[in-house]
Amino acid sequence: IVVDLMLTRKNNEKTEVLLALRKNTGYNDGKYELPGGHVEEGEDLIDAMIREAKEELNIELKRENLSIVHILHHYKADRIIFRILAKKYEGNIQIGEPDKCEKLEWFDINELPINIDIKSKNDLIEISQGIFYDNSDFINVN
Repeated sequence: IVVDLMLTRKNNEKTEVLLALRKNTGYNDGKYELPGGHVEEGEDLIDAMIREAKEELNIELKRENLSIVHILHHYKADRIIFRILAKKYEGNIQIGEPDKCEKLEWFDINELPINIDIKSKNDLIEISQGIFYDNSDFINVN
């Protein structure tokens, strides 16, 4: 079970989304993804998202400011990804795991980078179209 954080902001009337450029993980290195990680034993989805945001971005999230906006279920790969939107956060965003993240960058949600992970790109498009659930059976291969 995976939780990924969707942070957005307005910039000159355009909506931007925060993406993390992965490195040294052995999975999707050199690609942008929404920041996040795996749910640990004994955590619920929201507790995991709060922990991951602190670890990866050095920001504080509160349960009441979070909502699930998309679910991606890779049933053939035995994986489910919850995309969680934070309406508010506290702190200054900075890389919390420099061994795994090369940089954090805001992108216009309609002009995503070429090297974005295909699952993240597809989910951002589906979220903008109001699609809540996707059961695509593709597995992203580097």
